[in-house]
Amino acid sequence: MWLAAGISALALVACSVLVDRSRRQCANNDDCSKLSAGSTCTDDGICTLPVGQANCKLGPAQTSEDFANICTNAACIPFDREVPGLDTDLDAGLNPPPDAGAAAVPDAGTTASDAGAPQLPRCLDPSDNRDKVIYLTGSSNFPPLLAKLGPVIMRETGYTPVYQITSSCNGVKSIFSAQGRDHIIADPAAGSRTATATYVTADGTLVPCALGPGGVTVDIGESDIFSSSCVGFGAAAGDIGEYFGPIQAMLFVVPSASSQTVITAALARSVFGRGGDNGKTVPWTDPDLYFVRNANTGTQQMIGRAINVPADQFWGRDRSTASQLAAALTVVASERAEQAIGIISNDYYDRSNGNIKELAYQAPTQSCGFFPDSKQFVKDKRNVRDGHYPIWGPLHFFATISGGVPTSPAAAAFVATVSVAEPGIDLLNAYVDAGLVPSCAMQVQRSIDLGPLSSYTPPIGCGCYFEARLAGGEAPASCQPCMNSNECTDPARPVCNLSFCEAGR
Repeated sequence: MWLAAGISALALVACSVLVDRSRRQCANNDDCSKLSAGSTCTDDGICTLPVGQANCKLGPAQTSEDFANICTNAACIPFDREVPGLDTDLDAGLNPPPDAGAAAVPDAGTTASDAGAPQLPRCLDPSDNRDKVIYLTGSSNFPPLLAKLGPVIMRETGYTPVYQITSSCNGVKSIFSAQGRDHIIADPAAGSRTATATYVTADGTLVPCALGPGGVTVDIGESDIFSSSCVGFGAAAGDIGEYFGPIQAMLFVVPSASSQTVITAALARSVFGRGGDNGKTVPWTDPDLYFVRNANTGTQQMIGRAINVPADQFWGRDRSTASQLAAALTVVASERAEQAIGIISNDYYDRSNGNIKELAYQAPTQSCGFFPDSKQFVKDKRNVRDGHYPIWGPLHFFATISGGVPTSPAAAAFVATVSVAEPGIDLLNAYVDAGLVPSCAMQVQRSIDLGPLSSYTPPIGCGCYFEARLAGGEAPASCQPCMNSNECTDPARPVCNLSFCEAGR
């Protein structure tokens, strides 16, 4: 990393002086944060940069590289071992993976066609208070959010969400396709890997259900990625509406017994794009222990863009769904744990209860790796929110529209509840409790998957509330409690929202 023009490089020592020691600079850390978000105040009143980040950028950020390298007090994990022969050129050639691979098996209980299985309840069942339903399909990453979101939708609209796992790109296809049959979701046939639909109860339980003969028409197609990332589809336009949900990060993960802590973009590319590159990617040299998804998934699409590996050229074994991947990685034998690696969405990682471990990721322009959070084993997503961790994107909800509004009453009810500029507290809590980041807690934004970052000021911020809401969390010391906006004297946080002074415009 390099400092902005005109600022000399600082020595790589335990901490580095931000400016000259000849005068007292600060009384506390807040004084230093005005110079750099990661600087701290010493006992003799001198601002210093964080440990290990002597060459970080002082700001302000103008480019994606700037955001990735702004000084921060977040943990930054250096990749401090040699990988002989590793090609650090992210445009170098790839080794195509073999065509054959072990077929993934569906989650237990996801098919309704097993011999002797009990008959499932109908998804649409007026006798059981399900007289109005919203039919959705898309990513296998979505159910944890659906479990939190479903009760909110039911209370506010009277509609019961019904969801069938397919994939992000199938969620796109269910709305974008010109083929009418692609807009239909149906019960799985005998022996099929298709997932059974589920409906949400008032307490957030997901219950398998039958869609009925002939299937049903999708109201909302859900995707972890932009529609343009799916082969054959462009951006939403004309009679297709796109609505944004919370922010989700994608991670590299290993078994909890692994000693690995960080991975670079070049090393990840050599693993997943070259199959271990003939042993150069120690300890990850065995593609049989690469736990991946498939090209239709948002996880693989987003990770692939970060390391410049096309989503359909990943080495490894397709584990079909996020839950299957997490479960399979958890039971890797201890003697093989060091060699295993996978990719997964942040919400499923946060639910893993320590059975798997995230790796810090070092992007090509960075000199150390960052977790999505400020440090390992917390959930504040600070590095996602400020741009230090790059592998993230918003959830997308697609619907057929006419005159700018969804044509399906069910889709209209969903959009009016979920995709709002100023979310209510129940919606915010659903997003936060599911491990995702509401857009009002973000400081950066982008318009395409892994595209350039720019600064973002939400209409009304919720960053302080977001951190206070986390399990065991509390708002940062820089968050000022308030009763009304007249108490908010910081020009950068002029709006009182949810009892904290927040950013706003």
